[in-house]
Amino acid sequence: MMSKKLFRFVFVLAIVLVPTAPVHAEQSDFSSTIQETIVYVDNNAVTTNYMMHDGDMYVPALFFKHTGAYVDWLEQEQAILFHAKEKMITVPVSKRHSNVFERAFGFWSTNNQQKQAFFFNEEIFVPLVEIAHRLEMSVRYDPIKAKTFITTHIHVPSPSIGQVNTEDKLVALTFDDGPDDIYTPQILDILKEKNAVATFFLVGEEIQAYPDMVRRIVQEGHGLGNHTWQHPNLATIWTEKVREEIKKTQQAMLEVVGRQPDLFRPPYGSLTKADLALLNEIGLRNILWSVDTLDWSGRSADEILLTVHENISKGGIILQHNFGSTEHVLDGTIEALPKIIDELREEGYTFVTVQTLLQADNRQ
Repeated sequence: MMSKKLFRFVFVLAIVLVPTAPVHAEQSDFSSTIQETIVYVDNNAVTTNYMMHDGDMYVPALFFKHTGAYVDWLEQEQAILFHAKEKMITVPVSKRHSNVFERAFGFWSTNNQQKQAFFFNEEIFVPLVEIAHRLEMSVRYDPIKAKTFITTHIHVPSPSIGQVNTEDKLVALTFDDGPDDIYTPQILDILKEKNAVATFFLVGEEIQAYPDMVRRIVQEGHGLGNHTWQHPNLATIWTEKVREEIKKTQQAMLEVVGRQPDLFRPPYGSLTKADLALLNEIGLRNILWSVDTLDWSGRSADEILLTVHENISKGGIILQHNFGSTEHVLDGTIEALPKIIDELREEGYTFVTVQTLLQADNRQ
């Protein structure tokens, strides 16, 4: 989305990225209380906090990631950077002006801004309508429905994939949050015994901690996917922090096994339109699931099996986990896994990696 030339130019502004709004900044003295509402972005419902001040609606700056705009924090300038399509603006906190990058001339110009951004409860709020208009988006409020609608004019291709369209009885086992040295070895032992393959969405810090386990995953024929470096909720962090989480994990896999996957799964399944645009830019496919076993909650093997049987279908993707836990949270996963393999095979299913499953998608 952001060209290399523009990206290098932005760094002239000395970006220093932080995962949340800077805590050292002074909080606004606005007396309005934070409320929750739904804003419809390209007809998709987005739940957001908001505040009213002088008759205007203010939302967290990170809300605009749902519109497809990249959103970042400029520490030196104490300003928010918004970048949508060819438009790039910075909005300083507590000041009534914004800076707009004039692409045609290659420089920044300063414009007056009627409403100012401000800090509240360690979060940066910006005027929704004014920022949307500056990013060349359309905003309307329906007084009858009491709803706000934004048309972004930003198209982001490559929708998330939770299941593939295939006539073959193929299914993919996936495991998130590893590797570890407790559950991952047991899972690999079962898969080897059953001659079944799976796909592991790995966390960068765990790759760094257990490189030999990553090598074993690859050596035994399983697929890999990127699951970020520290497992953050992507919707709550700046765009460049998202980029860092993904690229750092890609590099870790390259160093350990000599290759990088083209599959990505967001922690908690949470991501915004801007995050999806960034995945497209990097060249990763967003993989979700069709069967959520909820094994992370400590469910029993019987509960996991029931969920699988109730929800499985051709081209399905089963979500399970392999994070390190000394509290036996995933014991049900280990007990259920051989039964899942045996029972689904009896129903005619074949286990494949997500990469192989995608190749069988009739929609491609």
